[in-house]
Amino acid sequence: MVTRLSPNAKRVYHLSGTQKFELPKHEVKIADVFQLVENAKNNFPIYAWGMADTTLEDVFIKVASTAQSFNEA
Repeated sequence: MVTRLSPNAKRVYHLSGTQKFELPKHEVKIADVFQLVENAKNNFPIYAWGMADTTLEDVFIKVASTAQSFNEA
């Protein structure tokens, strides 16, 4: 479902029925996200959902983990 919005979407985690995805901004229109969620509500229960922009903390964690992987290689 998410890959229809963005072929480059990445699932960050899946835990107890909760999923988090990262989608490149340049590939996605917010209106399309809302439409997809509304359509999905007809097929299965969605109790909560949200969208967020990348935080500075997210960027720091990603850079730090990439640097750590690079140093270990």
